[in-house]
Amino acid sequence: MRELDTLLGAPFALASAVRRARVFHPDGVLAQGHAELGGHWWPFQGRIPVTARLSRGVGIPDGLPDVLGLAIRLHRTSGPWDLLLASAQLSTRVVLWPARGWASARYSSVTAYCTEDGPPTWVFAVPDTGQPRTGSTAALVDGDPLHFTLSLATARGQAKAAGRISLDSPTAVAEGKQPAFDPVINLPAELRMWPEWLAAPRRVAYQASRGGRSAALPNPESEPHV
Repeated sequence: MRELDTLLGAPFALASAVRRARVFHPDGVLAQGHAELGGHWWPFQGRIPVTARLSRGVGIPDGLPDVLGLAIRLHRTSGPWDLLLASAQLSTRVVLWPARGWASARYSSVTAYCTEDGPPTWVFAVPDTGQPRTGSTAALVDGDPLHFTLSLATARGQAKAAGRISLDSPTAVAEGKQPAFDPVINLPAELRMWPEWLAAPRRVAYQASRGGRSAALPNPESEPHV
Protein backbone atom coordinates (compact mmCIF):
# COMPACT_ATOMS: atom_id res chain seq x y z
CA MET A 1 0.00 0.00 0.00
CA ARG A 2 2.84 2.38 0.84
CA GLU A 3 4.46 1.71 -2.55
CA LEU A 4 1.17 2.47 -4.31
CA ASP A 5 0.79 5.71 -2.36
CA THR A 6 4.31 6.71 -3.40
CA LEU A 7 3.53 5.97 -7.04
CA LEU A 8 0.26 7.91 -6.97
CA GLY A 9 1.74 10.84 -5.11
CA ALA A 10 4.98 11.26 -7.08
CA PRO A 11 3.52 13.44 -9.90
CA PHE A 12 1.84 15.76 -7.39
CA ALA A 13 4.98 16.07 -5.26
CA LEU A 14 7.12 16.83 -8.33
CA ALA A 15 4.69 19.38 -9.76
CA SER A 16 4.34 21.12 -6.40
CA ALA A 17 8.13 21.24 -5.95
CA VAL A 18 8.65 22.69 -9.44
CA ARG A 19 5.95 25.33 -8.99
CA ARG A 20 6.86 25.92 -5.34
CA ALA A 21 3.14 26.19 -4.84
CA ARG A 22 -0.01 24.10 -4.87
CA VAL A 23 -0.36 21.84 -7.91
CA PHE A 24 -3.83 23.24 -8.53
CA HIS A 25 -5.20 26.61 -7.47
CA PRO A 26 -1.75 28.13 -6.83
CA ASP A 27 -2.92 31.76 -6.94
CA GLY A 28 -5.35 32.63 -4.18
CA VAL A 29 -6.53 35.22 -1.66
CA LEU A 30 -8.01 34.74 1.80
CA ALA A 31 -11.11 36.03 3.53
CA GLN A 32 -12.82 35.57 6.88
CA GLY A 33 -16.55 35.42 7.38
CA HIS A 34 -19.37 33.13 8.39
CA ALA A 35 -21.82 30.60 7.03
CA GLU A 36 -25.50 30.38 7.88
CA LEU A 37 -26.53 26.75 7.42
CA GLY A 38 -30.17 25.71 7.36
CA GLY A 39 -31.79 22.33 6.72
CA HIS A 40 -31.49 18.93 8.35
CA TRP A 41 -28.84 17.59 5.93
CA TRP A 42 -25.96 19.58 7.38
CA PRO A 43 -24.15 17.85 10.27
CA PHE A 44 -24.47 21.16 12.13
CA GLN A 45 -26.70 24.18 11.66
CA GLY A 46 -26.70 27.86 12.43
CA ARG A 47 -23.99 30.50 12.19
CA ILE A 48 -20.50 29.06 11.72
CA PRO A 49 -17.26 31.08 11.37
CA VAL A 50 -15.33 30.34 8.18
CA THR A 51 -11.99 30.93 6.53
CA ALA A 52 -12.19 30.99 2.73
CA ARG A 53 -9.68 30.94 -0.11
CA LEU A 54 -10.64 32.08 -3.61
CA SER A 55 -8.27 30.96 -6.32
CA ARG A 56 -7.55 30.27 -9.98
CA GLY A 57 -7.32 26.56 -10.73
CA VAL A 58 -4.52 26.27 -13.26
CA GLY A 59 -2.89 29.63 -12.74
CA ILE A 60 -3.05 30.69 -16.38
CA PRO A 61 -2.84 34.43 -17.12
CA ASP A 62 -5.65 36.69 -15.95
CA GLY A 63 -8.16 37.47 -18.66
CA LEU A 64 -8.40 33.86 -19.83
CA PRO A 65 -11.11 31.53 -18.49
CA ASP A 66 -9.94 29.28 -15.66
CA VAL A 67 -11.48 26.85 -13.21
CA LEU A 68 -12.09 29.07 -10.21
CA GLY A 69 -11.99 27.70 -6.69
CA LEU A 70 -13.80 28.49 -3.45
CA ALA A 71 -12.28 26.62 -0.51
CA ILE A 72 -14.19 26.99 2.73
CA ARG A 73 -13.08 25.93 6.18
CA LEU A 74 -16.00 25.78 8.58
CA HIS A 75 -14.66 26.14 12.13
CA ARG A 76 -16.32 23.94 14.72
CA THR A 77 -15.31 23.19 18.28
CA SER A 78 -15.22 19.49 17.37
CA GLY A 79 -12.92 20.10 14.39
CA PRO A 80 -12.93 21.85 11.02
CA TRP A 81 -14.65 20.87 7.79
CA ASP A 82 -12.75 21.75 4.62
CA LEU A 83 -15.30 22.08 1.83
CA LEU A 84 -13.62 22.53 -1.56
CA LEU A 85 -15.73 23.89 -4.42
CA ALA A 86 -14.75 24.53 -8.06
CA SER A 87 -16.48 26.25 -10.97
CA ALA A 88 -18.54 23.63 -12.78
CA GLN A 89 -21.65 22.92 -14.83
CA LEU A 90 -24.12 22.54 -11.99
CA SER A 91 -26.53 20.50 -14.11
CA THR A 92 -23.92 17.73 -14.34
CA ARG A 93 -22.68 18.13 -10.74
CA VAL A 94 -19.16 16.95 -11.68
CA VAL A 95 -18.01 18.61 -14.92
CA LEU A 96 -15.49 21.36 -14.16
CA TRP A 97 -16.15 24.49 -16.19
CA PRO A 98 -13.78 27.46 -16.65
CA ALA A 99 -15.28 30.83 -15.77
CA ARG A 100 -14.32 34.21 -17.17
CA GLY A 101 -14.89 35.98 -13.90
CA TRP A 102 -15.98 35.68 -10.30
CA ALA A 103 -19.44 37.02 -11.16
CA SER A 104 -20.18 34.18 -13.59
CA ALA A 105 -18.64 31.27 -11.64
CA ARG A 106 -20.99 28.56 -10.36
CA TYR A 107 -19.36 26.29 -7.81
CA SER A 108 -19.82 22.58 -7.09
CA SER A 109 -18.22 20.27 -4.56
CA VAL A 110 -17.75 17.86 -7.53
CA THR A 111 -17.37 15.06 -4.99
CA ALA A 112 -20.65 14.19 -3.32
CA TYR A 113 -21.22 13.50 0.38
CA CYS A 114 -23.36 10.88 2.08
CA THR A 115 -24.93 10.82 5.49
CA GLU A 116 -25.50 7.51 7.25
CA ASP A 117 -28.81 6.80 5.50
CA GLY A 118 -29.06 9.47 2.79
CA PRO A 119 -28.31 9.64 -0.95
CA PRO A 120 -25.16 11.20 -2.42
CA THR A 121 -25.52 14.97 -2.14
CA TRP A 122 -23.56 17.76 -3.82
CA VAL A 123 -22.96 21.22 -2.38
CA PHE A 124 -23.31 24.22 -4.71
CA ALA A 125 -22.43 27.89 -4.21
CA VAL A 126 -23.67 30.72 -6.43
CA PRO A 127 -22.31 34.27 -6.00
CA ASP A 128 -24.56 37.22 -5.40
CA THR A 129 -24.50 40.06 -7.90
CA GLY A 130 -21.71 42.58 -7.68
CA GLN A 131 -18.68 40.32 -7.78
CA PRO A 132 -15.90 41.21 -10.29
CA ARG A 133 -16.53 40.24 -13.90
CA THR A 134 -12.84 39.43 -14.29
CA GLY A 135 -11.25 36.27 -12.90
CA SER A 136 -8.23 38.09 -11.50
CA THR A 137 -7.56 37.47 -7.79
CA ALA A 138 -6.23 41.05 -7.60
CA ALA A 139 -9.74 42.28 -8.43
CA LEU A 140 -10.98 40.73 -5.17
CA VAL A 141 -8.41 42.32 -2.86
CA ASP A 142 -9.77 45.23 -0.81
CA GLY A 143 -13.01 45.04 -2.77
CA ASP A 144 -16.56 44.64 -1.57
CA PRO A 145 -17.60 41.84 0.80
CA LEU A 146 -18.61 38.63 -0.99
CA HIS A 147 -21.85 36.71 -0.54
CA PHE A 148 -22.92 33.29 -1.84
CA THR A 149 -26.09 31.21 -1.73
CA LEU A 150 -25.50 27.58 -0.78
CA SER A 151 -27.70 24.82 -2.13
CA LEU A 152 -27.83 21.02 -2.00
CA ALA A 153 -28.67 18.60 -4.81
CA THR A 154 -28.91 14.84 -5.19
CA ALA A 155 -28.08 13.09 -8.47
CA ARG A 156 -31.49 13.68 -10.04
CA GLY A 157 -33.17 16.21 -7.78
CA GLN A 158 -33.39 19.96 -8.11
CA ALA A 159 -30.96 22.05 -6.10
CA LYS A 160 -32.54 23.45 -2.93
CA ALA A 161 -31.29 26.53 -1.11
CA ALA A 162 -29.72 25.55 2.20
CA GLY A 163 -27.67 28.46 3.49
CA ARG A 164 -25.51 31.48 2.90
CA ILE A 165 -21.83 32.40 3.06
CA SER A 166 -20.74 35.97 3.78
CA LEU A 167 -17.10 36.97 3.48
CA ASP A 168 -15.25 40.15 4.34
CA SER A 169 -13.12 41.75 1.64
CA PRO A 170 -10.40 39.25 0.61
CA THR A 171 -6.79 39.97 1.52
CA ALA A 172 -3.56 39.04 -0.26
CA VAL A 173 -1.47 36.73 1.95
CA ALA A 174 1.87 35.18 0.99
CA GLU A 175 1.50 31.61 -0.32
CA GLY A 176 3.65 30.19 2.47
CA LYS A 177 1.34 31.69 5.09
CA GLN A 178 -1.91 30.50 3.52
CA PRO A 179 -3.63 27.53 5.19
CA ALA A 180 -3.51 24.08 3.60
CA PHE A 181 -7.03 22.82 3.00
CA ASP A 182 -7.63 19.06 2.99
CA PRO A 183 -11.16 17.72 2.39
CA VAL A 184 -10.19 14.18 3.41
CA ILE A 185 -8.53 14.93 6.74
CA ASN A 186 -10.96 17.68 7.73
CA LEU A 187 -14.32 15.99 7.27
CA PRO A 188 -17.14 15.69 9.82
CA ALA A 189 -17.59 12.22 11.24
CA GLU A 190 -21.26 12.36 10.20
CA LEU A 191 -20.35 12.46 6.50
CA ARG A 192 -18.39 10.33 4.06
CA MET A 193 -17.20 11.09 0.56
CA TRP A 194 -18.94 9.49 -2.37
CA PRO A 195 -17.73 7.53 -4.21
CA GLU A 196 -15.77 6.28 -1.21
CA TRP A 197 -12.90 4.88 -3.28
CA LEU A 198 -12.01 8.44 -4.29
CA ALA A 199 -11.02 9.43 -0.75
CA ALA A 200 -7.77 7.42 -0.74
CA PRO A 201 -6.21 8.90 -3.92
CA ARG A 202 -7.32 12.39 -2.89
CA ARG A 203 -5.62 11.93 0.48
CA VAL A 204 -2.40 10.90 -1.26
CA ALA A 205 -2.56 13.77 -3.76
CA TYR A 206 -3.02 16.45 -1.09
CA GLN A 207 -0.33 14.91 1.10
CA ALA A 208 2.13 14.78 -1.81
CA SER A 209 1.38 18.34 -2.86
CA ARG A 210 2.07 19.56 0.68
CA GLY A 211 5.30 17.57 0.78
CA GLY A 212 6.49 18.92 -2.55
CA ARG A 213 6.22 22.52 -1.39
CA SER A 214 7.24 21.74 2.23
CA ALA A 215 3.89 22.82 3.61
CA ALA A 216 2.70 21.80 7.05
CA LEU A 217 -0.32 19.63 7.76
CA PRO A 218 -3.62 21.52 7.84
CA ASN A 219 -3.70 23.26 11.22
CA PRO A 220 -6.56 25.69 11.79
CA GLU A 221 -4.88 27.03 14.92
CA SER A 222 -1.99 28.43 12.86
CA GLU A 223 -4.10 30.26 10.27
CA PRO A 224 -3.33 33.92 9.59
CA HIS A 225 -5.87 36.52 10.62
CA VAL A 226 -6.92 38.46 7.53
